[in-house]
Amino acid sequence: MIKVPSYIHFTKPGLMTSVQDLGRFGLAAYGVPYSGAMDRYSLAQVNFLLSNKKGSAALEMSNMGPEMVFERATRIVFAGAEADIFLNGKKNIKNGQVIEIQENDQIMVGKFRKGQWLYMGVQGGFETEEVAGSRSWFAHITPRERAVKNDEICYLSEEERFYPPVETKARVRSDWYRTTQISVYPGPEWDKLPQLLQNRILKKTFTVSDMINRMAYQLKEEISNELSPILTAPVYPGTVQLTPSGRLILLMRDAQVTGGYPRILQ
Repeated sequence: MIKVPSYIHFTKPGLMTSVQDLGRFGLAAYGVPYSGAMDRYSLAQVNFLLSNKKGSAALEMSNMGPEMVFERATRIVFAGAEADIFLNGKKNIKNGQVIEIQENDQIMVGKFRKGQWLYMGVQGGFETEEVAGSRSWFAHITPRERAVKNDEICYLSEEERFYPPVETKARVRSDWYRTTQISVYPGPEWDKLPQLLQNRILKKTFTVSDMINRMAYQLKEEISNELSPILTAPVYPGTVQLTPSGRLILLMRDAQVTGGYPRILQ
């Protein structure tokens, strides 16, 4: 089997398009975030459907997707958020559907209808730069942070494609991320909150604000508190910080590795 380096060319990059895998670990002592896919479940889905190695790098998109042209034939599949996806101008791609891509085919990811993060896997995974054991893009660690216009990313195309055509379409679940409840554990500073405030936080309904990115989500509702700032301490993806102004901040995959706000939940 001969594999040829091929490229996806971005005619439009989208807003938050990047290459992500499971992330890089063991470098927190040097201030390097974990990075990696925001939605590991969907990353696992695209790799499973393409028979890729576990954790192979995929394209992560959010809010407004890219427009891209494939240099050579391959297979792709989408999972995660529900969006309008077009192949050569025709809206006919569903999540979980393995698509045969031909030379110069165009994919356009349009409006996101449900969900936040969408993944496109490619046969064999992407062959972008590997830094510290991961292909996940992150500013100042990898050459790129997100895709820009006229950017290109590498994949391997098989010149002699002997595998049979795909006859079925997998049914990909997307209801799991619509739950209104999230399981949490007490953070190191949780016990510093009075019992009344603890109960209020656990029973209150919170709303995600527009201030979201790969570093953190900020919630709209405020929690009045008198917690004192803490000395800079370790934080992880999933750490919930409570600011002096009463805002809750949920740290995400690209978050810093230390912080000075009380860590009330994880």
